[in-house]
Amino acid sequence: MEHGPGHGVHRFRRRGRTRAAAGHRWRHAAPGSNPRADRAVSGAAPGDFEGGVRCFLALLPDAASRQALQRCRTTLERAVAGAARVRWVEPAALHLTLRFLGTTSNAQVDYLKHMLPTLAHALPAITTRRYGIWPNRARPRMLVLELADDPDLSNLAHACETHARKAGFETEPRGFRAHLTLARLRPGCGFGILPNPPPSLAFDAVALMRSSLTQPGATYTELARVPLKPRDP
Repeated sequence: MEHGPGHGVHRFRRRGRTRAAAGHRWRHAAPGSNPRADRAVSGAAPGDFEGGVRCFLALLPDAASRQALQRCRTTLERAVAGAARVRWVEPAALHLTLRFLGTTSNAQVDYLKHMLPTLAHALPAITTRRYGIWPNRARPRMLVLELADDPDLSNLAHACETHARKAGFETEPRGFRAHLTLARLRPGCGFGILPNPPPSLAFDAVALMRSSLTQPGATYTELARVPLKPRDP
C-alpha cells in the first residue's frame, strides 16, 4: 500500500498471492435452508483473499424489517406465475448495496475494514416506494424493493464512493438506486398486480461483504460489520 504525498489518499498495488488473515471461519447455512437461494454466512476461510475477492459495502436490515419482508414474501409468491423460475433471497442474506466494489485485493480489504466505523452513523427508517421488476416486465431479471430518496442514505452512499476511490477503485458511473433484491428471475416467469410493501425499513449495521458466485446462487460472507449509532429519541 502506498500513500499519496500530502493528500491522505491510499493507493493500492496488486501483488502476488498472499495468505489470508488467520482466525476466520466459515459458518454454514442452517439445515433445511433452500440450497438454491442466495445465502449469507459469517467469517471467511483461510485462503479466501488469495488473488482478490468480489466485495461490496452494504446496509443490513434489522430483525424487525427482515421479519416484515419475510411476511410480505408470502403475498408476493401468490402474484408470481412460473414459481419454479424464481430464486428467492433468504431473509438472512437481504441487504442494501451501498457500493459494489468488484475484485478487491488484500490491501483494499484491510483499508475498507479500517474505515468502516466512519460509515456507521445513525440512520432513520427509510420509506419504501414500491416493488419493482428490473430491468422491466418484458425482460424480468430481478424482483426488488425500491426505497424512496433519502438525504441521509444518499450521503452515506456518497461517503462509500469516496472511500472506494481512495482505495483505488474506479468511479462508479451508474447513479445510486436504493433497493433490496428480493428474488432473481429467469425467463418465463411473470407477475400480476404486486402488493404494497412495508411502509419503511430500518437498518442496524453497515458491513463489508464478500460475494461468491456459485451455480445454485450467490453466497454472501460478512468480512466486517459495524453497528450503526443509535438514533436520537
